[in-house]
Amino acid sequence: MTAHVTKFLSVKEVAVMMHVSVATIWRYAKRRTLPEPIRIDGHTWWIEAEVLAVIEEKMASRQKHVNAPVPAPASNTKNKRFRVQLDRSGLR
Repeated sequence: MTAHVTKFLSVKEVAVMMHVSVATIWRYAKRRTLPEPIRIDGHTWWIEAEVLAVIEEKMASRQKHVNAPVPAPASNTKNKRFRVQLDRSGLR
């Protein structure tokens, strides 16, 4: 039988993993961007697999946006009107 090992991460370890500050990790936890941590005897821990799953999910959703077609730029009617006014005034 294989033992299942769950790795726990401290707030500092999660911050290092995500390249953000400890305060940002607490903000992510409050907004539920990260999974809810486990609190044991006054210590707070995140399960590494859950944190990695969130990161992978964000990367996958980003890839969808990166590969999406780029919409054509909207015509800027303000600039066209401005050019017409310049042409009429003889300044152009």
